[in-house]
Amino acid sequence: MTQPVQFQLLDYPGAQKSALWGMKDLIDYADAQARPLGACAFEVEIRAEPGGRPDVIVLPPALTLDPPTMPQGWRDPLIELHRSGTIMTSVCSGAFLLAATGLVAGRRVTTHWRHAPAFSSAFPKAVVDTDRLLVDLGDIVTAGGVMAWTDLTLHLVQRFGGRKLMLDVARMFVLDPPEREQSYYAPFVPTTTHGDPGIARVQAHLRERPGGDHPLPSLATVAGMSERSFLRRFKQATGLTPVAYLQQLRVDVARSRLELTRDSFETISWDVGYSDAAAFRRVFKRIVGLSPSDYRRRFGAGLRREVG
Repeated sequence: MTQPVQFQLLDYPGAQKSALWGMKDLIDYADAQARPLGACAFEVEIRAEPGGRPDVIVLPPALTLDPPTMPQGWRDPLIELHRSGTIMTSVCSGAFLLAATGLVAGRRVTTHWRHAPAFSSAFPKAVVDTDRLLVDLGDIVTAGGVMAWTDLTLHLVQRFGGRKLMLDVARMFVLDPPEREQSYYAPFVPTTTHGDPGIARVQAHLRERPGGDHPLPSLATVAGMSERSFLRRFKQATGLTPVAYLQQLRVDVARSRLELTRDSFETISWDVGYSDAAAFRRVFKRIVGLSPSDYRRRFGAGLRREVG
């Protein structure tokens, strides 16, 4: 049998204890299943600071909505461990600690969608992808949601021990395999703190009338700008083109209707401004990552009607 894979889970001030101990339980169970077969083995410890020569370090989420700060004396050891070959991983707001090392500059990472604006502001060189629940770059693995520690752990068990072992662990703990995306859960949260009153008027106009017809000239008139200036300033303020912004609004309305009503997707499509339900279905799946019928099955309030 090869040397056990060493996991080190770091318990910083304010770290979520359920994540730490839950991950340990999953890894311990994986070890109990794999070790007798002689294929692989896992060892896991929860520590108050980085040290030793672990194969994997995990920075768990914090319990508060405020991002955690790097504990004194951690940065250099984490960088050195990464240089020596340790895989660095984070869950949710733990990505702030990982990014504070400078190791994710110019690289793609994920964190909880709610933390994305603050993360991008604090670490502008990182490429934040909150549509993804898990991003594996080989030497760095990041997971998005607060409970994504289950996805991260199962992913790492599969990476070192194979898919069968991962599925055995998932079945025992009644967990979905790590094949979902954060886009399934994240609502559209438009940027409203840009300080451009003309663009803010357009945002309010679109929010109140997501199913309306919104040609460019009329939006520019609402903003009180020329069409060219409006397009430039809208993208600068919101990060999206007007078309993409309106698509996000319409998908957000459709999400709510799929969750809370029995309305057919054709009716929903018409109400949000699409006469072609098939076209809106494609937009919905591209943005959310699920078809409307799959979304309703997963998130509907006890509803079972098929919607396409």
